[in-house]
Amino acid sequence: MNRMLRTALAVLVLAPVLAGPLRAAGEGRVLGTVEDGDKKPVVGAKVTVTLPGIASYRQEKTTDKAGKFTLLILDATKDYMVRIEKEGFQPYEEKLEPTLQETLRITYTLARAEPAGPDPDSPEAKELEGRNAAILAFNDGVGKLKGGDPAAAMARFEEALKLNPALVEAQSVLADLYVDQKMYPQAISAARSVLVARPKDPGALTALYDAAVASGDTELANATLTDMAVGVPGKETAIRLVNKGVKDFNENRMPEALAAFQSAEQADPTFAKTQYMLGLTHANLDNKEKAQEHLAKFLELAPDDENAETAKLMLEELKK
Repeated sequence: MNRMLRTALAVLVLAPVLAGPLRAAGEGRVLGTVEDGDKKPVVGAKVTVTLPGIASYRQEKTTDKAGKFTLLILDATKDYMVRIEKEGFQPYEEKLEPTLQETLRITYTLARAEPAGPDPDSPEAKELEGRNAAILAFNDGVGKLKGGDPAAAMARFEEALKLNPALVEAQSVLADLYVDQKMYPQAISAARSVLVARPKDPGALTALYDAAVASGDTELANATLTDMAVGVPGKETAIRLVNKGVKDFNENRMPEALAAFQSAEQADPTFAKTQYMLGLTHANLDNKEKAQEHLAKFLELAPDDENAETAKLMLEELKK
């Protein structure tokens, strides 16, 4: 909540005794200005001054077009209370300490009133209540997932979605959980829901691809992998492209295998296995120079890999 900012400046006015009207010994004056948070004058604000302990004392003023008001305090030795009210602003109240025989110049800044919440029985209120309950269920699910209870976590995420079907975060986590639990149709549905809201979401694309592969939907898997290669570079994409390439390689589909490995290299140039498989594929296609290039790069990236010795032997053979 914005707090009232208050600046006071006491100005001592010195003049010959005969130059102006005589003042009572305990008199004080207040020149006040009321502004909003943008330092614009608040016109028509009601200013009420009271004296604690004396119920009959009351002064009321209204700010002018410049947001100003003036007060004449006959007894400036006492502490007063000032309250400022204006529709659309939060009321403000504080102690007023006039300065004896001086003019106190003071500026008050009114904070805007917070908008009223919806009626508790209105559709808006019920929707808000549902969204808040969904967040609580989601957070509980996160706690259970961290605690090693995926089944309980899944139930809480599903509950969160019932309370707020638009909670994309719950759909995203469920897509991964469904893949882990081998619930592939549910994983595909959840991942697609996420991708409607976030078309290039890496986690949703990965879950969709894994679920499509596991359920034997080759067409969906290939389309999703293409989307990943284009829009979601990184190691996770490279791994899946290499796995596809290995399958093509083992089934003697060398052009398809080469395309998959080249896409994997673009997705993550540092993934060593890609270089190894590119070396094998080029060797199979009798592209000796390319094969040597990729095998040498593989050994540079992963000299201690389990396939390192095989790569070294192949390099020796290719150089003959």
